[in-house]
Formats: sequence, C-alpha cells, structure tokens
Amino acid sequence: MTHVSTLKDFVHHELNAMPGPAPKAPAPPAAPERSRAPAAASGAASPGAKAAKAVAEGALKGALYYTQVEAHACREGWVESDETVKSKLCSKEEFPQG
Repeated sequence: MTHVSTLKDFVHHELNAMPGPAPKAPAPPAAPERSRAPAAASGAASPGAKAAKAVAEGALKGALYYTQVEAHACREGWVESDETVKSKLCSKEEFPQG
C-alpha cells in the first residue's frame, strides 16, 4: 500500500518522498537579427488621431454617448432622467452584480 502525501503531512514536515533534481533552466532566446535597411514609414495615423478627426467631423460621438447614460450635473450631483433610472433598475434585476 502506497502512502499518498496530504496537506497534513506537509504541515507537520512528515513528507516521505523528496523531490527530484530541479530541471535545467531554459537557454535565453537569441537576439533577433537587425536588418540593415531602415523600415519604411507607413504614413498611417495613430488611432488617437483617427478618433479625434472622426469626432471633429461628427462621425464619432463622445465616449459617454455610447453608454446610454442621460444625466446632467447640478448642485446635488448627477441627476439622471427617469428613463435611465428605470433602465438601470431593470438591468440590475436581470444581471445582478453582487
């Protein structure tokens, strides 16, 4: 009958089997070869520049537009419309987050 080590054996330092030798560490990867010709610039705009241009042209709305949040700031804080409150209540009943 073989004895299977348990957490109790580990805690009380009663392990019968010792681990084997550690495996050798893997060799570090070789550095990539550098090309002698410089890479040509693609001329593509960064994603941020594309988004800013789309917002300026009206093709892309602001970030909060897509969240369907209808609220405005006032002295009491953010006040949401009745439709937004009802929508959030339904959503929280359907998809409880804890």
